[in-house]
Amino acid sequence: MNTSPIPRLKVIGVGNEWRGDDAVGLLVVRRLKADQLPQVEIAECRGTVTAVREAWNAAAGVIVVDAVVSGGRPGAIYRFNAHGGGVPVQLSRSPSSHGWGVAEALALGQVFQELPPFLIIYGIEGQNFGPGQEVSQEVEAAIPEAVRRLRQEIQAWLGREPAKGHPPRIGEKS
Repeated sequence: MNTSPIPRLKVIGVGNEWRGDDAVGLLVVRRLKADQLPQVEIAECRGTVTAVREAWNAAAGVIVVDAVVSGGRPGAIYRFNAHGGGVPVQLSRSPSSHGWGVAEALALGQVFQELPPFLIIYGIEGQNFGPGQEVSQEVEAAIPEAVRRLRQEIQAWLGREPAKGHPPRIGEKS
């Protein structure tokens, strides 16, 4: 029987590439795919609650990257530990074209006790979510920094680097 090993870590980019800044999660993980890290699975998810919850199944750790709307500076990058208080309510207004997104999947996962043991959410503040819009300049400019932080997070999680220089603490804006 040929079964793939369960990934130690799964990085999930969430978004809709046809709705401007909502594509940022997808764009970030596409850049990470080139790294081809062992024990790390890179996945894309279109953002429905069911799809997000199914995407994080069967992994020891999960990092989710998605656009957020809080009224903050477009391109701002946020990091939250889902087991350390979750996503603040001001960031839970989903820009998802399906009406429910990562914050709602997180809430349902908590209710049904189905969250991965390690779950980090990276949110990138967006501003343009209309159909057919391009990714805004501010969000496009934030992508390399988000990729850098995720690479650092992945390396620290896999134990290849000391935690020195680790991404911001839980809930810390940057």
